[in-house]
Amino acid sequence: MAEVFSESLDFSKVKQRAVQSRSYRVKLPPSNATSFAPSQTIEFNLPANQAGTYWNSNQCYLKFKFTNTSVTAADAAVQCDFDRAGAYGLIRRMQVSTAGAMVSDLDRFNVLANAMIDTDASQEWKSSTGHTLVGTTGLMRGAAIDTGSPSRIYCLPLILSPLSQTSPHRLIPLFSLSALQIRFTLEEAAAAFKVPSLTDVPGYALSDVELVYQATELSPGAQGMIDQMTGGRYDILATSYMHSSATLQAQNSGLTANLGFSVSSLERVIICHRKNITVSGTNQRNGYSLGSRCAAGLQQYSLLINSEQFPSRPIVRGDGHGAEPLAEMLLASHSLVDFNSGSGLNNGFTAGGITGGEAIGFSRSANLKPNASTILQDPFETDDPGGTSAGAAGAAIGTAATASNVGTFLCAIELESGVSDGKSSHIYSGVSTLASTVQYVGTYSGTVNADITVDFFANYTILMSLAMNGTGTWSVSV
Repeated sequence: MAEVFSESLDFSKVKQRAVQSRSYRVKLPPSNATSFAPSQTIEFNLPANQAGTYWNSNQCYLKFKFTNTSVTAADAAVQCDFDRAGAYGLIRRMQVSTAGAMVSDLDRFNVLANAMIDTDASQEWKSSTGHTLVGTTGLMRGAAIDTGSPSRIYCLPLILSPLSQTSPHRLIPLFSLSALQIRFTLEEAAAAFKVPSLTDVPGYALSDVELVYQATELSPGAQGMIDQMTGGRYDILATSYMHSSATLQAQNSGLTANLGFSVSSLERVIICHRKNITVSGTNQRNGYSLGSRCAAGLQQYSLLINSEQFPSRPIVRGDGHGAEPLAEMLLASHSLVDFNSGSGLNNGFTAGGITGGEAIGFSRSANLKPNASTILQDPFETDDPGGTSAGAAGAAIGTAATASNVGTFLCAIELESGVSDGKSSHIYSGVSTLASTVQYVGTYSGTVNADITVDFFANYTILMSLAMNGTGTWSVSV
C-alpha cells in the first residue's frame, strides 16, 4: 500500500502564477440621462467588442446621490424612512437584455429585496456595513433621511440578477458583438419610503448616477488559451427571478391563482402577502409598503403543476404560528440545518435609554434583555399588521416604547429535489413547467377584513450562451 505525505509536508504544491492580465476600475454613466425622478428608468449599456475583456458582477455596484424632496402640506421639508431593504426600495423593476432579447425581467424587485434582506442578511451587516452602503438599520425600518441632511450617496451591490448569480461564479465576457443592457425602473415616491402622515407629499430625486465595476483584460495569449479550451463558445448557468401576483379578497377563505411560470427548471417559489391599504391604498404614503408582510390568516398552501400537487402534502400553518412555513422556507433556501444563520424576521424589539444615539433593535437570539414594556408581538406570526409604525424606544430606561406593527411573514415552496443540499455547481434539477399550468392554492381563515396583494417570485435556472464562432451575440435558454 502506497504511503503519502500530509499536505504540510508536500513542498511540490505551491501557487502557480496566473495568466497575464490586468484589472481596471470603470465608472459607467447611464446612457439616457444623468439625473432621474420617480417612475423613470435608468439604462446602462455594458461595453461590447472589447477583446479578451471580462466583467466581474460581484465587484459591481450602482452608485447615486439620493435627495429627499418630501414636503408637508405647508411646503416644509419632512423626514422620510426607507423600508428595511434601504435604498433597494427605490428600484421597482430590473431588466437585463441584449440584442433585443430579454435575459431577465424582475418586477417588484424591491419587494423581493426586502424579503431577501430579512432572510439572508445578518443583523450585524444590516446595522453596520449595510447601513452605510444601502441604508439598512437592523430595525423594522430602514435609514431615516432627515430634513437637515436631505442628500446622501448610496452604493447598491448588484443582486437578484442572473449576472450576479452565476453557478459557479463566472466572469461575464465583454467581447460579444451586442452589448448587455441593464435597466432599473424607479419606484413611485409614495411606495418607495414612508413619510410621517397622510398629508405629507413624498418625493425624491437621484443624481450623479453611475455603475461602478471592475473589468479584467487578458493578454492575447491567455485569451487564445481560453478560446482553445471553450471552442469559442461560452456557456454560463445562472439563477434568475420572475414575478407574478394575485389578490386575496377580504375575508375570503381560499385563493387559487394562475402564476404563468413557464421554465425548464423551477427551483423554488417565494410568497409574500401585503395588505392593499399600504401597497396602494390610504396608508401607502405613511406605511411600509414594501416590507410590511402579513400572514393573512393563511392555513395551508401548495402548488399545482398540471394538477400535480407540490409538495405532495400541503404546507400547514394551522395553529396560527409559523413553524412549518418557516421550516419549509429554510429548506427552500438550503439552510434548514445551518445553525449559524440568522435573520431579521423576528426582530420585533426596541431598547430605551440609549444616550446620544438611535434606538437599537435586537433579535430574539441576542444575549440582551430589553425592558419588559418594549416586548412586541412576534412580527412573523401576525395575520393583520397595520404596517405603519416600526416602533420607537422609550425616552428613558423603564419608560414604555412605541410598539411596532410591521409584519414579516414570508413563505416559500422548494422544488429542487435532485440536489441534496442545494450546493452542487454541476447539476440543476428543478421541475420543468414548460407548456404547463402552474397554480398556487392557498386556504385561509377568512378572518382578515382586508384585501391582500400576494406576490409570487419564481427562482429558476437559465443558460446564457455566447458563441463567438457563430452569431457572436448572447442567447438565453430558460
